[in-house]
Amino acid sequence: MDGGKTPNEAYRAAYPPDAPAPADPWREDGGVPYPDMVYEAEREDPFPREPGPDFRDDDAIFPALAASAAQSGGTGMWALIAAVCALVLAGMLFYVAQLRSAYGPFREKVSAVMGDTIAPGVSVDGINVGGLTKSAAAALLDQNISVGAGVLNITLQVDGKVWIITERELPLLRDVQSALDTAWSIGRQGSSAAIGSNLTPFEYRYRHLYHTAQNPVILSTAVTYDHDRLRELVGLVEAYVNEEALDAQVASFDYVNRAFSFSDERAGVKLDGDGLYRRIVQALDGQQYNAIIYMSTAPVMPRVTKAELINSFTRISSFTTRTTADENRNSNVYLAARAVSGTAVMPGETFSFNAATGERTPDKGYLPAAAIADGTTVEEVGGGVCQVSSTLFNAAAMADMTIVARSPHTWPSNYVEKGLDATVNWPNLDFQFRNDRSTPVFIVAWYQEGQCTVEIYGASLGPGVSIQLVTRLISVTEPPEEPEYVYNPDLQWGEVREKKKARTGYEVETYRVYLTQGVETGRQLLCTSQYQAIRQVLEYNYEMN
Repeated sequence: MDGGKTPNEAYRAAYPPDAPAPADPWREDGGVPYPDMVYEAEREDPFPREPGPDFRDDDAIFPALAASAAQSGGTGMWALIAAVCALVLAGMLFYVAQLRSAYGPFREKVSAVMGDTIAPGVSVDGINVGGLTKSAAAALLDQNISVGAGVLNITLQVDGKVWIITERELPLLRDVQSALDTAWSIGRQGSSAAIGSNLTPFEYRYRHLYHTAQNPVILSTAVTYDHDRLRELVGLVEAYVNEEALDAQVASFDYVNRAFSFSDERAGVKLDGDGLYRRIVQALDGQQYNAIIYMSTAPVMPRVTKAELINSFTRISSFTTRTTADENRNSNVYLAARAVSGTAVMPGETFSFNAATGERTPDKGYLPAAAIADGTTVEEVGGGVCQVSSTLFNAAAMADMTIVARSPHTWPSNYVEKGLDATVNWPNLDFQFRNDRSTPVFIVAWYQEGQCTVEIYGASLGPGVSIQLVTRLISVTEPPEEPEYVYNPDLQWGEVREKKKARTGYEVETYRVYLTQGVETGRQLLCTSQYQAIRQVLEYNYEMN
C-alpha cells in the first residue's frame, strides 16, 4: 500500500472517523452511492402527507363519513365501509411508497457494504481490482503480473569476472494472495478509532469504502525468493574466485649431497561472500532487479616463502655410535641403517623402526650375531640392529621429535650411555617417534668404518637453538652376592657353566635440554630407564652335598 499504510490507516489519515461531516457530503460518489436523500429522509418526517383534512382535528373525516352514512340508510352503510377500506388501503400504499422512496439509498449503502467485491479505487501492482470479486481479481493478476525472464538481471563483477543472476538461477515469487487479502479487507473491518466517534461500525465501514473510492489505495505484492538458494549461488561464485595461498614446500632432498630443493610460494585471493550476499539481498529487496554489483577480492599471503625455507632448512641433529669388531653384527647395522635412510616423515606422521626395516631375515641379508634374550646373550639373526634404533632415538630426540615408543635394554649397552638406548625386536618391540612440526623431516643414516651415524634434516629449531640429551642416575641396585645354581644334565659330569652374568641395576632419567647460543633455556624429562639387577646363574652337572 502507498506509504506502507494499511487500508484503515490510510483512511484515518485522510479522513478521521470523528471529523465533522462536510456541509455537502460526498456529492461525487465515485461509484459508491452516498445520496443526500438519505440524510434528508432521516431529518424529516418519514411519513409526509398531501394537503387535506387533518385526521386529528374535530372535523375529522370519520364524523363526516358517519353523517353521510346516516343519511344513506343501511345500504349506504356498506358503501361507507368500502370507502373507508379503500381510503385506508390507499394510505398504506402511500406509506409504503414513502418508505421505499426514503430508504432506497440506505439499501444501496447496505448493498455496498455487504457486497462480495473489492472496494472501488483499489489497485495491485498497477492493476485495478476495484469492483471485482476476490477470485476474479486473482485471475486478473495471474494473467497480467509475472516476474519472469528479463525482469531479474543482476550482474556481479568480481575482479573482472562476470556472473548474471536471472530468474533461471533465482526464481522470484510474488505474494499475490497477501495483497488480495489486504484489498478484500478494505471496508470490511472496524477500528478502535471509531470508538467514541458516534459512528456505528456499519457507518464506519461505509465511509471507509467511500473514502477509498475518492482516494485510491495502491497496493504492491511482496516479492519473495529462496535465501538458501541465493546462498548457494554466492557459494558457487566464491568457489570459483577463491584461491588458497600455497606455501613454499620442500620439493626434494638429495640424500647423497644433503641438499634441498623447494617449490615457489603463491599468493591466494578471497572473496567476501557474506558481503556479496548482503548486497544482492539489498538490491532484491529494493526491487533493483537490474543492479550491477562490483566486488573485489582480498589477497591472501602464504605463510612460508621459498626464501624462508632456503634460509631455514638445514641439518637439525646428528648422532654417531661406534660399533664392534663383529663383522656379522656390523653387516646387520649397515642393512638397518640403509633401510631407514631416505625416509621422509611428514607433519603429523609417526615413524616406525620395525615398519621401515621390516622383519630382519636371512633373505634380506641379515646374519646371526649377539643379541639379548631372556636376560642373557644369544646368537640371533639380525643381532646388532638395536644400535641403529638407539642411534636414531638420540638423533630424533635432539631434533625435537615426539617420542611415541621406546624401551631400554635389559642392561646398559656399551655403545651409548645409560638412558640413551632404544631396543627393538620383531614384531612386538618397536621404536617410534612422531613429527609434530609443521614441516617434514628427512632421515639420513649410514654405517662406515665401525661407526653408525644418523642425521635428521628439516627446518631449524630457531636461530642458535639446539638440543642436547643429558642423563641423571637416580639409583643403583647391586645384584645378590650368591649365584643361583641350576642343574643341567646336558653338561658333562662335573662341568659348571655361567648362564647369566651378575649385573648391577640402575634407574636413570633422561632429559632433553634446550640451548640457545649454548646457554640452557629449558629442560624437559624425556624418559626414565629401568635396568634391573641380575643375579648370576650357574649351570652344573655334578652331585651337590
